[in-house]
Amino acid sequence: MKPDFLTFCESLWADWLGGRLETSAFIRDRFDVNAAPEPYLSFNAGKRPLIALLTNPGNTMAHQKRFAVRRGNGPLSTSMRYADAAVSLGRFYQAELKRAARERIDALVHLSQLAGFDGVLCVESCPFHSKSLPGKKLLLQAYRDDPFLAEYSRLLRALLKDRPVVIVSATSTRQTQSARTKLSQWLTWQADLAGLRIDRAEFVSLIIKGRKTTCAAFVDKAQGGTKSLVLMMGGNRLPGEQGRCKLAQALSAQSNASAK
Repeated sequence: MKPDFLTFCESLWADWLGGRLETSAFIRDRFDVNAAPEPYLSFNAGKRPLIALLTNPGNTMAHQKRFAVRRGNGPLSTSMRYADAAVSLGRFYQAELKRAARERIDALVHLSQLAGFDGVLCVESCPFHSKSLPGKKLLLQAYRDDPFLAEYSRLLRALLKDRPVVIVSATSTRQTQSARTKLSQWLTWQADLAGLRIDRAEFVSLIIKGRKTTCAAFVDKAQGGTKSLVLMMGGNRLPGEQGRCKLAQALSAQSNASAK
């Protein structure tokens, strides 16, 4: 029986803890494989959470380094399953992160509450840490050619298929103005990964300043769970409370009753 995404993450975690994780030169050269991988995080995620699809965990922090995990005096320890580590990290980040990162978490939790979901499960398109992403064209090629990333994305796609998903992305002014605007290759790939079909999605303006839309979303009411791609001008974050209320109406759990 082939593993599902969550089982795959347990194997990834166990292999990393045991120092036997095998990765390609592409991954080793561009990501910090000595930092604890974070394929997903739980923010009070229950049976029917809102899933937030992000890019990757970002720059390495002290508690994610191998020696810190071995010491076990932070949010991570070698005795944990990854499912427990995801909960521990979620609590830690809600308490310790500051500014934009903390605001994004709080906004996602608030959105899930407004829409009637059971917490938030944040999943990463890539589980490894990096200060900045390699060229996204190269990364997209790696998802086709790299055995680890190909399997990771295949299983993540299966997880997201029948679930409500929100993708949060910074974008240009041009991309927030019109449903006819062509998305970047990366955003097109993320939308496809989440099961969001742009061709049938509704374009929803979330923030309008004067004649300009500064935040919008593509919303696809797919069977099993509404998918949304949020385009925020200039920042990788959700809109303020008014915009989140509009988005929550589109994502409402009442229209996602079959989500698992």
